[in-house]
Amino acid sequence: MDGYEPAYVAHNLPLLVISGLRPSNEEEKRQEDGGVTITSDIPSIESTDAQALLKHFLDSDAGSLPWNSREHSRRNKFRNYLLPARRAQLPIGLERSSKSPGIAQSPMPILHSPLSPLTPSSPLFPDGLMDSRWVEKHQECIPSAYILFYTITTDSTVSTLSDNQLKTDINHIKNKLNGSGYKSRLIVGLLSEKPLSQSLDIEERLNNIRKATGLDSKTSLFFLPSQSSSVEIQAFVETIMSAIYPLCIEYYRELSKRFRKKRSRTTIPSPTVPPTTGTSKTLSSQGWNVRYDFKSGVFAEFRQEMDAAVRFYESGYDILLGEDVLETIANWSPRWNEARVLADIFALRIIRCLLWNGAFSNAVRQWQLHRHRIRDFVDRRGRGSKTYGWEAWEARWATIMGELIKKTEVAESANLIYLPADKSITIGERMQPWEYLHHAGYWFRSASKHLMTRRALALEIPEEDRLPPGSSPASQIANKAFSYDTYLCPEPHEEYPLPGRKGINHSLLIIQVLSKAIPEFGKRGHYRLLQELHLQLANEYIRCEDWDNALSILRPLWQKMTYRREGWWNVVEEIGWALRNVAARMGDGSTVIAVDWELLNKTFTRHSAWRYDLLSCLAGLDTIKAKPAVVLHDQDVHSFLSATYTFEHSEGEAGELCSSQLAVTSSALASSVPVIISEIRILFEGSMKPIILRHNQETEAKYITSKGISYCKMELTDGATLVGKLSSDTRSTLQGESNLTFWPGQTRVFEFDIRLREAGEAKAVSSTFSIASDLFDLEYIQTFGNTNPVDIWWGEQSQKKKIVRINAASIIILPKPPKVELRIVSGPEQYYTNEKINMQLEVINGEEVDSIVFLDAHFLGPDPPSLALRLGSTSIVEGAMEKTSGLDLGRITSADSLTVDISISRVELPAIYEMAIKAAYHLVSDVETPISRSISVQISIINPFEASYDFSPLIHPDPWPSIFNHEEESDATLGQMDNKANGLAQKWCLTTRYASFATEELIVENLEIGVLGLNGNIQCSSQKATVTTNGGVRVRPKIIEEAQFNVVTQKVSLNDRGTATLDVCLAIRWRRDQEGSEINTATLPVPRLLVSSSEPRVLGAASFSSIISSLVHFDVTIENPSNHFLTFGLTMEPSEQFAFSGIRQSTLQLVPLSRRTVRFILLPLVRGWIGIHCVIRDRYFQKILKIAPTEGMKIDKDGLFIWVPPQDEDQ
Repeated sequence: MDGYEPAYVAHNLPLLVISGLRPSNEEEKRQEDGGVTITSDIPSIESTDAQALLKHFLDSDAGSLPWNSREHSRRNKFRNYLLPARRAQLPIGLERSSKSPGIAQSPMPILHSPLSPLTPSSPLFPDGLMDSRWVEKHQECIPSAYILFYTITTDSTVSTLSDNQLKTDINHIKNKLNGSGYKSRLIVGLLSEKPLSQSLDIEERLNNIRKATGLDSKTSLFFLPSQSSSVEIQAFVETIMSAIYPLCIEYYRELSKRFRKKRSRTTIPSPTVPPTTGTSKTLSSQGWNVRYDFKSGVFAEFRQEMDAAVRFYESGYDILLGEDVLETIANWSPRWNEARVLADIFALRIIRCLLWNGAFSNAVRQWQLHRHRIRDFVDRRGRGSKTYGWEAWEARWATIMGELIKKTEVAESANLIYLPADKSITIGERMQPWEYLHHAGYWFRSASKHLMTRRALALEIPEEDRLPPGSSPASQIANKAFSYDTYLCPEPHEEYPLPGRKGINHSLLIIQVLSKAIPEFGKRGHYRLLQELHLQLANEYIRCEDWDNALSILRPLWQKMTYRREGWWNVVEEIGWALRNVAARMGDGSTVIAVDWELLNKTFTRHSAWRYDLLSCLAGLDTIKAKPAVVLHDQDVHSFLSATYTFEHSEGEAGELCSSQLAVTSSALASSVPVIISEIRILFEGSMKPIILRHNQETEAKYITSKGISYCKMELTDGATLVGKLSSDTRSTLQGESNLTFWPGQTRVFEFDIRLREAGEAKAVSSTFSIASDLFDLEYIQTFGNTNPVDIWWGEQSQKKKIVRINAASIIILPKPPKVELRIVSGPEQYYTNEKINMQLEVINGEEVDSIVFLDAHFLGPDPPSLALRLGSTSIVEGAMEKTSGLDLGRITSADSLTVDISISRVELPAIYEMAIKAAYHLVSDVETPISRSISVQISIINPFEASYDFSPLIHPDPWPSIFNHEEESDATLGQMDNKANGLAQKWCLTTRYASFATEELIVENLEIGVLGLNGNIQCSSQKATVTTNGGVRVRPKIIEEAQFNVVTQKVSLNDRGTATLDVCLAIRWRRDQEGSEINTATLPVPRLLVSSSEPRVLGAASFSSIISSLVHFDVTIENPSNHFLTFGLTMEPSEQFAFSGIRQSTLQLVPLSRRTVRFILLPLVRGWIGIHCVIRDRYFQKILKIAPTEGMKIDKDGLFIWVPPQDEDQ
């Protein structure tokens, strides 16, 4: 908003003056004729609380906040300052008349404001409209509130004297304010000198001060105790602000009422002295209405009432541009420009208020309306709109809009190009694109265009009009004054000065607005416009000969611009030539070389005066001090050299030769000097070696045609060289030599025969063109892609053959068919757990020549077993790895074979593993071509046995202890019993039925029960009940075998009644039915066994009489392992299957830790299984106890059964 007085464009906020918080030497002073001086005899406060208060007041200053309603929603709308004269003084020589007798009295002069058009000393006298100093007076000089801060003492000896001084000083300043004619509010803040505990009468003293000064305790008198915290001080400041803010708003509302009263009057005020010079006349009534409307709008802005401000501004704006004000002013009068300035200020403030209220579309329309009205006015009454003065105003007006948008922060969203229409636009109303509020960069860019037009018009000023005022005749000066519009812009001799004279720097003005526009477009991703603005900015720096800034802009622009990718070659050329010019002046040789490489392309315009010689592009540039090294990529420049790489066939076998071609085309300008490439490097992806072609002038192509095609079939040799100039990586390469001179428009074809190596896909990745000269080093890297729709295969006579493939620069290398055979020659059909696996692998060389073989074997899948390979005495074993590191088998002659032993460690769980075996070898006649043969062997490992178990109780033969037989034990005996179990002993029978799931017969050498864990403080022993024959048991597949084990458990303590369990496993020692086979152990899990309980149990046992073999003894044993006396009822029911002797029904009482046996003698009447119906009932719980059968008995759902063998078995 340069060009206008700051007070005109500043955002108006209520002014608050704070006094007494700074040292006296820092107090701000004003000296003005007729002004009112407000002084205080009490010194300023210099405590830490005063400094904190001042800091919080300054933090409440809202002068730097954005101009929008969101930021000003709080009550921190104050600024800081101190006071001016309300009435002007009488002119020199004019005094007020006195009432002396006998002397005729003249009319008494009327004094007005020093800034009024009615005051002779005012610059507006007699017909001026407005002066910016009026706004400055109310914004910077006249406060809405005047705050005085004093220290109130707590010393009781001097408190009365101090309070009287405070009252006197406050009343003095209050009278001064009242006598000044201004309605500023007086606010007093009192700071306690010491804590309140030392002054108990503070409330009474404050009341006395309030009464003596007439201050309101709620809005005019405030008190802050001493040693308050930062939070309390901040709250104190906010309390003052909240209390006085309505008073300040009311102050500006009273001023508005005063001006509305003046506007309603129909008469024009009389000046202090009537105008007497020439045709001077006083300001018209419409001019006074413009003044009143402007002032009312400013006071509405002070109150933040933007709607009212818009109404006042629009009213004054319409009157100003009407027929009665601006139309009546002559265009040669200074008031003409003053009126135009006021019109601009009216429009600016209207736009600012509309942006504040969110009426964005109306703000844009107002901006355009003012532009059109002023243009029409200038075309009719001024010098027209085809002058540099008008373009200067256009640029300023666009800049103002951009700065207003940035100040209000209404279009800061990085995603929006423009804001949508606001609510003030009716639904369905058609809006033009330029009526939307665009971001600030849009307006700054528009301003730059007008500044460029202004410069173009200024350059058309003839030399006679550019002479300084003292060098031209009076008639020419007068003519010049009526020819050029100098509104807010300099005269022609400063606009376009003569050489050697100072004037306007148009480039600097354009740089300023472009620098503001570029970040705005960058935030929103407008990359094309951003590049255009960068180019314009660089051109302006070039005009100013600021080469450093121009280079910093053009170099990244040239590297990253999208014009090259989109084919806008005229823009690319313009940027390139500008960059080359700047780089040459700055001594940037790398940039000069890169740009010259691109400008050689015939796509760009040929400059007849320029010599296109790349190798001597740096000749004569004294600014370049070091030899540059440049690396260019095809995506970064539009190169004149283009290359394609083509394989003749899409597939080939490893070890064979394949034909390929490198075709390089030069698209350089026809008048350019041929370019000599020092070296061409071709890099491949895959197993192919890099190719390096070096320049040799003596080597000539075999066939050169008139069509500009040069064909050369080359022989490549093996060698080692650096992969790149800038790299220290040395690799094996293929090398050749040829003449690498490229003429404009020439295509050179290089054909090679390359031996394919490893199987897979090989692809030509890039070609690097290197130039090594005395002046510079250059590398241009082009990446081969599948962008060409059709690739060409060139013949020796320049014949063309189309190759239609997706990517002709790639080839599929098929593996060479291996003739080495791998086969497993020994090993069982099925493998079992916990068995060591051995097998043999035979490696047969079927190649026609000797082979050097490397064998590798590994398991696929997780948690593999360890693996060992052995060849004679050479072995490689990997204990816990997934795969071996391999075994070198050495040289195997043609048609010969080797046998490798493979050992696999024992596997505990069933699993299926896949073992991959690979023989990697190469022929002694071709060591660089790898060949491999792979096989996969599946190894299935299963459990050789499965088993089921039956755990049944037996009657322990040892007697139970009796509580009635107590024997004293000696100390020695007790010591011996510490390691001996003294609890109840029980006997059990574990019956296992196992079967073989092998595919062959296995030999079981032995079976064992292994105790894994004892739970419940018991001791356990086991004994096999069945005997295994010598030589083992031959177990056929799927045949069930049975084995029994007697298990005896005993509690360690007799008093232990807890439950006890037993964890055991079944171990089967077996081997294969082969001589010398190893014995393996198969471990089968057994479910947890319950072996002890505190509950009573009943056991049934059957045996045959030793005297009379036909009689069966049926014993019922009841055990009571608890500490309770138990009573059981026993009932033996008769049956038709047998006769019995014994108690049919009885009651049995058992003491704790005891057992009783009841015997029945049975005479079977039938053979086989006979059912026994014997019922044991607990008399207390009325619970029937089941009888657990032992050997020779069984139980099912029908009851208990005893086996009576047939008659023939008895015999």
